[in-house]
Amino acid sequence: MKVHEPVLLNETVNNLVMNKDGIYIDGTIGFAGHASKIISKLNNKGKLIGIDLDPYALKCSNDNLSKFPTKSYSLYKGNFSEFPKIIKKIGISKVDGLVVDLGISSYQIDSKHRGFSYRYDSKLDMRFDSSKGISAKEFLNNTNQLDLAKIIKELGEEKQYKKIAMNIVKYCKILKMNTTYDLRDAIKEVSRKQHINKTLSRVFQAIRMKVNDELGNLNSLLNNSLKYVKKGGRIAIITFHSIEDKLVKHFFKEHAIQCICPPSFPLCICNHQAKLKIINKKSICPSDLEVEINPRSRSARLRIVECL
Repeated sequence: MKVHEPVLLNETVNNLVMNKDGIYIDGTIGFAGHASKIISKLNNKGKLIGIDLDPYALKCSNDNLSKFPTKSYSLYKGNFSEFPKIIKKIGISKVDGLVVDLGISSYQIDSKHRGFSYRYDSKLDMRFDSSKGISAKEFLNNTNQLDLAKIIKELGEEKQYKKIAMNIVKYCKILKMNTTYDLRDAIKEVSRKQHINKTLSRVFQAIRMKVNDELGNLNSLLNNSLKYVKKGGRIAIITFHSIEDKLVKHFFKEHAIQCICPPSFPLCICNHQAKLKIINKKSICPSDLEVEINPRSRSARLRIVECL
């Protein structure tokens, strides 16, 4: 049975589960760390719906949840953005809460066949679900320098984006972009040596985010959550990337505004109603103790809202 340390566990679940009879979704169930805690807070009418793209993660989560009654949870393969389709299939119209942890697990990074890490020589895949979409190899060998530079700049927040994109495209043209080591070598050749590991991490991250359309899926999730989470139900999102955190923060803020009249209007005439109530005005970060125990949690940020 796989052991995994869930991030911001108590902070997430204690602020999410408001109805012990409720139906809750864990959109990135992983190895069921958050899910186990959620189920333990529910009574015999409550239920946890777990979703993950990774078949191995679903198998591990099923093993880790076997201590609970089988009727208390059900697991489904899919992207978290597809949760409306999944709940409709099982006759559920709305849920009481939704949690998504956007972090990539250590297991996924260390899976040599997936191509997530520059530390291992493997196929240049990077897909969470290898049965869908195009691999990183296909993407890189069919993109242009301008688009690639933009991706590395925006998703990787890497300052050397122009040089790196140019060299990756050069490698592609001479048919030398087939493995993670090919990508690593193309990046290292033109990067500053003193910060090479950070640069490699940023570029690999940017390409992974693009290949899996991570921001697009996050946008879909947020928009769907407004339609499928009940009044009084809560949405909890854990991010590890500043771009994702900003996206979540602005979405929550935009839908928590009560009045959209121009500031010059003395009275409100818009009749606009807020759809969300922000529970934590500032993001919740891991404690020093949690970071010490689980260094991976260092960049985690938790934001929670309640549907109105």
